[in-house]
Amino acid sequence: MIAPLSSHIRGLRKIGLASLRRKKSTSVSSTNGDDIYEQARANASQFDQENYYRHERITVPHCVRTLVTPIRAAPNGADQEGILKQVPPHIARPPYARSGNVPQPPHFITINEEEQLISLRKSARLARDVLDLACNSAKEGMTTNEIDLIVHDAIVQAGAYPSPLNYAGFPKSVCSSINEVICHGIPDERPMVRGDLASFDVSCYLDGFHGDNCGSIIIGNDGPNLDFTSAAEEQLFVSGRRLTQAAQEALDAAISTCREGSCLTEIGEAISCVADAYGYASVEKYRGHGVGRDFHCPPFVKHYRNNDYLTLEEGMVFTIEPMITEARQDCYEWENDGWTVVTKDGGRAAQFEHMIAITSDGAEVLTVPTPTF
Repeated sequence: MIAPLSSHIRGLRKIGLASLRRKKSTSVSSTNGDDIYEQARANASQFDQENYYRHERITVPHCVRTLVTPIRAAPNGADQEGILKQVPPHIARPPYARSGNVPQPPHFITINEEEQLISLRKSARLARDVLDLACNSAKEGMTTNEIDLIVHDAIVQAGAYPSPLNYAGFPKSVCSSINEVICHGIPDERPMVRGDLASFDVSCYLDGFHGDNCGSIIIGNDGPNLDFTSAAEEQLFVSGRRLTQAAQEALDAAISTCREGSCLTEIGEAISCVADAYGYASVEKYRGHGVGRDFHCPPFVKHYRNNDYLTLEEGMVFTIEPMITEARQDCYEWENDGWTVVTKDGGRAAQFEHMIAITSDGAEVLTVPTPTF
């Protein structure tokens, strides 16, 4: 049995999961859920009117599995010599960096004091800066392997370790998920094309703490007044913009429910309300998570309606990262790489992720962009 990592770390307080459970009667009120739904429905309607768009839920036969396959399957056993990108020896590494073996997460929720929050802000800010770099760098004709190199070099130059690298054998420094890939996509040699919906999940380990965030963009979406080559291309861009808007709105709505004393269930309720209002679905198989000295730890955050009644307490830090699909939320994992998760019906997915810290009067978003003056 692995000893709890934070049991010997000064300044951290830990609380058992059972002590935070509370009764069902304290879950999100139907009024709040109704307000979120109605606001999202109004936003979706406004988008449709401005873009002369009529949304119809996509229906694809179950026999259709995926529209894209890997150019070349990533090799298994990423700890083999020569596969992983190099990280200078002076950079601190998470426990799994060399072996690929991920320690069991603790069975408690860590309550961070201000000293730890300062470190978490630094790792989160770096993760956000590199995410912005990745999104701004992604252009038509580039490969996701090129994005991976950009991300890797930026994180290492900042004195940090790319958290995905060799996590349970993951062979790259960023997750790149294109179109119907929901999450955990492995960068490869496929050139990105105009209209691709690309999600980049950037994480780093800086001075003993992880930072984690994700964003979605449309390749070639350089402004509202694009010249489209065909009606089909215009439909591709407009529907992609609508999906990314919904995913961003779902994240914002979820964060708005977070405060000391609120309930974990409110997060999933808010996301479901937004997805329902837009006519989309929220992926149920993958969750947000606590983050700090451990990459993934309690509390685990579901992005759909659930019964995880847990009181949020000041000092908790976790991610919210809804994955919104334009058709069904059912998904499966590619067998040939053991990582890439795709929609079963080929519908596209968009994802946005923030790290948040629960405060006495709300929630602090840690993964905010660096201010520019």
